[in-house]
Amino acid sequence: MSAVSWSAKETLRLAKLRDYCILDTLPDTNYDEIAKLAADTCRTPAALVTLVDADRQWVKAKIGADISETPRCVAFCDQAIRQVNTLIVEDAMQHPQFCNNPLVVGPPYIRFYAGHPLITPDGYALGTLCVLDYQPRQIAAQQVEALKVLSRQVMAQMELTRQSQQLQRVNDSLEQRIKEQTNSLRASLHSLLKVQTALLKREAASRHNALHDPLTSLPNRSYFLQRLEQSVQLAQRDLNHQYAVLFIDLDSFKPVNDTLGHEVGDQLLTHVAHRIKRLLRKSDLVARLGGDEFAVLLDNIAGREEAITAVRRIQWHLEQPFAVADRQLSISASIGITLSQIGYQRAESVLRDADTAMYQAKRQAKERSQMQMDLQLKQQENQVSAPIVIQTDSHSAQQFVVFDNHIKNRVQTRLSLENELRQALISDQFRLHYQPVFELSTQKIAGLEGLLRWNRPRRGWICAKEFIHVAEQIDVVHRLSPSLINQACQQLARWGFSKDDPPGIVRPDFLQKSWEKSKNTMRSPHIATDFKLHLNLSATQLRSSQLVAQWQTALKKHRICGSRFQLEIDESLLLTEEPTIAANLKSLKALGLSLCVDGFGKGHFSFSRLHQLEVDALKVDSTFVAQAFAQKNSAAMLKTISNFGRSANLSVIASGVETIQQFKLLISLGYRLGQGNWLANVLASEDIEPAILR
Repeated sequence: MSAVSWSAKETLRLAKLRDYCILDTLPDTNYDEIAKLAADTCRTPAALVTLVDADRQWVKAKIGADISETPRCVAFCDQAIRQVNTLIVEDAMQHPQFCNNPLVVGPPYIRFYAGHPLITPDGYALGTLCVLDYQPRQIAAQQVEALKVLSRQVMAQMELTRQSQQLQRVNDSLEQRIKEQTNSLRASLHSLLKVQTALLKREAASRHNALHDPLTSLPNRSYFLQRLEQSVQLAQRDLNHQYAVLFIDLDSFKPVNDTLGHEVGDQLLTHVAHRIKRLLRKSDLVARLGGDEFAVLLDNIAGREEAITAVRRIQWHLEQPFAVADRQLSISASIGITLSQIGYQRAESVLRDADTAMYQAKRQAKERSQMQMDLQLKQQENQVSAPIVIQTDSHSAQQFVVFDNHIKNRVQTRLSLENELRQALISDQFRLHYQPVFELSTQKIAGLEGLLRWNRPRRGWICAKEFIHVAEQIDVVHRLSPSLINQACQQLARWGFSKDDPPGIVRPDFLQKSWEKSKNTMRSPHIATDFKLHLNLSATQLRSSQLVAQWQTALKKHRICGSRFQLEIDESLLLTEEPTIAANLKSLKALGLSLCVDGFGKGHFSFSRLHQLEVDALKVDSTFVAQAFAQKNSAAMLKTISNFGRSANLSVIASGVETIQQFKLLISLGYRLGQGNWLANVLASEDIEPAILR
């Protein structure tokens, strides 16, 4: 941990210690009894309950030792609170850190120390429960475990005391208020009603927030599906009741964020939401599904033509300029429509088909734009001296599509893909292929990124981007996760990265043997000492309660150190507050695995979350490398991220290196690590070895 991050955490730790109001308090038999139990359990003559203040160590309970307070700089416990496990010093006179300690060479002449930190529920170490001896000795594993359990009891006692004090303060305040209260029962009742009203408002606000988008205040996906389900059920009971669902996706919205910033993009989304809402009837519903996607429920309509008229009205009004941040911005939209006549049984199916129709509309819009450009180019063929100016008609570019049997066939194709993926899982058709990550200046191999590939029947190996979105939606990725983890550990073991290797051996077995055979040619494969295997983790995998256990099992089975792995997570996960994801990431870090933020720089991120999740590396989004020479902003962003990585003590990896010019630019910007097809292609495991040897 860097000095800056430790200083920040220490400030919070001391504030937390003050919050417990325990320093310089009178002796308490509860703590004395726990200390005595610790000494008896560990069979030591002395035990202490200590709290580490800013510049001193203060003793709350002591058994067999006449210590009340010591300077922090000589306290063993100052070192114990800097780690999560038990600090054990079997012989302080032989320990390089403590052999000259005043408490060792002078009274009370400590020779043995074992202390476990007192950790608050939110992860701050306030002090220790420790046992002491004046002779060197060892401690059994069962005694260490007992010390941990007793330290938690000390912390529980501190929590109970703090809560009791808080409750006492509340009670004192309440009694004081009762003494001071001179109003009648009517005033008291009125005060109670005010509190109840506030609680009801808070509950109503909580329900509203759970069902509405915080940016636009429109209903969210959950609210929309609930309301749509009502329309679906009504249409099943009443054949005359018709409805339509519009799935709206803004065209070319990403460039707004990229060029004008996310603040302008958010303002534009808010304006779009309000404009769509003004165009609808009170009985209709518009919701924001996420990003630049909206959905509209047109309820109780006359038929198809009414829905199409509404779509055309929405598209026309969206094209009219918006006044955003002193700018005039226009936006178009691709819209998918589905109608109740299809006979839906579930709301999710309605929204899915509208989504499918929207993607068809987007494809048609692209095809139409391309046709317009081709036509203009053809018109310019005979005008050699004139500049070629390509123009597109925005009014004709945006499209809408009504879901029908043709699109239904595409859905069936999707279902066929889902079935193939499920069968592929059963038939073990998934494998990891690997792409090297290089130290750019030395050309050493710093690691390999494991990339998922599917050996699809009649098509051969296909990359994950062709199927991963569907695989995640149907839970294939979640079910495949333990197999991929085991496969990665097994591959590292096969290459020689085992715990059984002697210290200093950093070259896998297959490289070692080949190097020995080629000594006469003075050619030796170069593998970086901190070689790591990179694996991508999706949000679906991180939500699994079995993920940590799967890693523990695979690492133990193949005798692989967790430090050999670097897990890559999408940048969007920095913003999530899901407790399961945060807990899994913390547990994986505890196993020694490193964390890398993949696609860094392409969207929102949080500096504080980088620290909270203890991120080790950043992988720059490949678009910045691809556009480095075409857009000055991309080159500037590359430099900014490189500088930020150095200042935050984070490794920075450039992805998507496709040309020698990009390679040279990255080196000039201070990048140490990179990967891309210009450096090395993605290869199967059996092709990695000869490729590296070449």
